[in-house]
Amino acid sequence: MEFVKQKIAIICLIIISLGMDSVWGQSKEARFLIDTCILIMKQNVVNADKFQWDELEKTALEKASGVVDAYQLGPAMRFLYQSINDFHGSFFYKDSTFHWQRKKSSISDSIMNEWKKGVRIKTVMLGSSIGYLRIPSMPYPEKKDADRNAQMLNDSLCSLLERKAKGIILDLRLDGGGTMYPMILGVEQLLSQGQVGSFITNKGQNWYVKGNNFLLDTNIVTSILPRCGIDAQNIPVVVLIGPGTGSSGEFFVMSFKGRAKTVLMGSPTAGYITVVAGFPINNAAYMYLSVGYGADRNGEIYKEALRPDIPLSSPDKFNDIENDEKVKAAKQWLTLQIY
Repeated sequence: MEFVKQKIAIICLIIISLGMDSVWGQSKEARFLIDTCILIMKQNVVNADKFQWDELEKTALEKASGVVDAYQLGPAMRFLYQSINDFHGSFFYKDSTFHWQRKKSSISDSIMNEWKKGVRIKTVMLGSSIGYLRIPSMPYPEKKDADRNAQMLNDSLCSLLERKAKGIILDLRLDGGGTMYPMILGVEQLLSQGQVGSFITNKGQNWYVKGNNFLLDTNIVTSILPRCGIDAQNIPVVVLIGPGTGSSGEFFVMSFKGRAKTVLMGSPTAGYITVVAGFPINNAAYMYLSVGYGADRNGEIYKEALRPDIPLSSPDKFNDIENDEKVKAAKQWLTLQIY
């Protein structure tokens, strides 16, 4: 009997020395990462009180049973993100990324081909009175980069307004996200000064366009020096959207919801409409988590893909703008508004 006890004690010591969890068989690091992710989710995820966290933890640990290397945590992390319906967030461990992918909207070859080439700002005058402006994705590594992108976009808008454009087409069909700050500030002449939207989270933040700056509450995050002082708040605007319009591109669209003489045309957006926040775990791990939603200037909250006011299903012709059927429909609508 004493020999059996000694044998059991030796086995336990071996398990402990290997840094393994005695119940589920994970390494201590793997268990720590799972427990910490769940804790962060409980404290920050949208509708946290609706989830059975004990059950989620039990299943996640089962899926990570026997994991000795955190690189093997993919199934457990994907399960957690799927359980809270977060397809916008991700878990990062060193050079690996784990996230859950829902069924995606169909992306046309024309959109994929343009993304592969790299999307840039594009301006075209369609006749003497309609301006076309393509808005691409914009990253936010630092404020100076956002300022530069916002300035380029605003210069492009000014080039159309200075040519007497009486109506504007904003093409968001290739805008897959990044950050909304330079996108929105880049077209400030089309927007009223003041609040243009908000993040609906535990803390909440309002979006403001004020004095050539974009602010989150009182924090200036992007600034420009406009080359034109043209007030275009009252000219008609068409925003073209589609499945390639995602994340920050969708928040940009929200900033135009509630604007007078404005219409959305195209097809539903990608639906990545959650507010994503970053949470460091340790030196090796980090996570992005959906913590809220966006709302327009009138306080309407958007929890699903944005839908067009005027649905259009014709093929996109990004390299032949004047013959793009959606652009032609937008031009026709704007012409009726102008004349």
